[in-house]
Amino acid sequence: MNKIFCDRSRAISYQRCRRLRWLEYHQDGLGIVSAKKSLPLVVGGSVHRGLEFLLRAMMDELFVEDFVNGNADARMVALEDAAVAAALADLAEHSGALELDAFERAAMQQQPDKLDAQLAGSLGMTLEEAGLPSVEQRYAQGMSQFDAYLAKEQAALVEAMVRAYARRRLRPLLEQFIVLEVEREGEWKLSEWPPLEFIKPENEAMADAELWFMSRPDALLLERESQQLYLLSFKTAASWDIRKEKDAQHDMQGLSEGVEVEKRLAEWWDAARTIGNNAENDWQKAGFKESPSPAMFEFLISQPSAPRILAIRMEFLLKGERWKDKELSAQLGMDCRSQRTPLVRHYVATSVPKGNTTFTHGDINWSWDYLRVEDMKESSLAWQNHKSQPVWERMSIREWIDLLDQSQEVMSGEDSTVGLEPRVLGWGGPAQKLGVTKQHPLDAVFIPPIVIYRNEDELRDLVEGLEAQEVEIAEAVAQIEAATDEGERRSLLNRKFQLYRNSCQWPSQCAMLPVCFGGDEIKRNPLGSGLYKIRTVNHPIELEGRKP
Repeated sequence: MNKIFCDRSRAISYQRCRRLRWLEYHQDGLGIVSAKKSLPLVVGGSVHRGLEFLLRAMMDELFVEDFVNGNADARMVALEDAAVAAALADLAEHSGALELDAFERAAMQQQPDKLDAQLAGSLGMTLEEAGLPSVEQRYAQGMSQFDAYLAKEQAALVEAMVRAYARRRLRPLLEQFIVLEVEREGEWKLSEWPPLEFIKPENEAMADAELWFMSRPDALLLERESQQLYLLSFKTAASWDIRKEKDAQHDMQGLSEGVEVEKRLAEWWDAARTIGNNAENDWQKAGFKESPSPAMFEFLISQPSAPRILAIRMEFLLKGERWKDKELSAQLGMDCRSQRTPLVRHYVATSVPKGNTTFTHGDINWSWDYLRVEDMKESSLAWQNHKSQPVWERMSIREWIDLLDQSQEVMSGEDSTVGLEPRVLGWGGPAQKLGVTKQHPLDAVFIPPIVIYRNEDELRDLVEGLEAQEVEIAEAVAQIEAATDEGERRSLLNRKFQLYRNSCQWPSQCAMLPVCFGGDEIKRNPLGSGLYKIRTVNHPIELEGRKP
């Protein structure tokens, strides 16, 4: 039986551009990807790895009880450090291979030319004649220094995001939910093809084939009070706006991932009535790859019918946008951007006006904007006195997160003369020298969880649409792979995987742009250019059942 696999990422790729789907998932067998990995994808993946580590530990309910009740502080410190180590180890796998947004990289190439032209003009001779480094040498040196800076910055960002979640979001999650599963691989049959005598001649390669949809939810949660099931989905984003909030309402991830979970739980629920909790061999004899965990087993036998997933809980972590960094640009001689987030940058007092007594040289603030305690009016730091600087140049990220985490609500004093009781003014602490802020500094990097309730009509629409799309794609791939004539193969590609020209630059520049619009050589042999490599399989089962 030939198994053909698909997943959410493939479906979305096809809907953005059909040629992109071919290149990413079918070119040269498994598909090709950029030799360098997109910076947002790398950071998001590494943060996910750290959060996965945290959640796996939270499947131990005895540990959770101690943690929620404040009796596991020492163990939580060790767990947080271990989660950070796991996240940074994942990030290290991409060391030296981070791909910036094409527009950011292009902007970095402009500044050296202007500076060199100005310098040559002032000298009245070329740089070579003056014995100075050439444009290419200066650019290469600047890029080397920037790449070193970028590696430190992104490592700091990944660590800070994992620590921030462990400090401010993990406890509320566990107070409301039990963690049943974390990053569990799953697949379900989406469609199948009949025997050879019942299909069209052009699709004979698909005889007796099966189409499977792969998924891996971040976590499966059980709400303590209602005993309802939720899928958890972590998302990292640079910023937040109403468009992203509305887009989340239509995300297909939770709907598609829930199909496998519900199918599996229905089978487990039915079997749990005849198979014991700890009889793992009996589960295997019954045809199951694995037995449910004790917590899952207890939940299943408590249910009057096969459980369903109520909703998808989406948690967004904001990593900050990349803004132009004037100091770094001047230092390296090119337009450089840096990550603007209080997780890795703070404002340091570099000068103090004469007669000032509110702050001293070296004082730090996490927020540029603040509320003055004396009159609760909005105010801002003075640019003449405060500069944004990387946290890691002054202290470790852990020390900085500790300072941010120590922030507490500041209360006003009681004024009995006018009958005013103490009231909350804002958040203050060692990470904010001037005034108070409206939010806790670590809460500022999280969006309140978005809960999307599953809808049966939407689920049916999704599954039927996915099946039609993926069946068509599988048959087209088989026809193209069977073609031996180069002209016929190109014609099939053009008809089955059309090249869309309105998705090349938005929402970001497509990584396959050189393949689609480059020379004949890179079109025929993308791997030979050195810009691409064979895609690494994300779901291990994808390699099973493939034709040799």
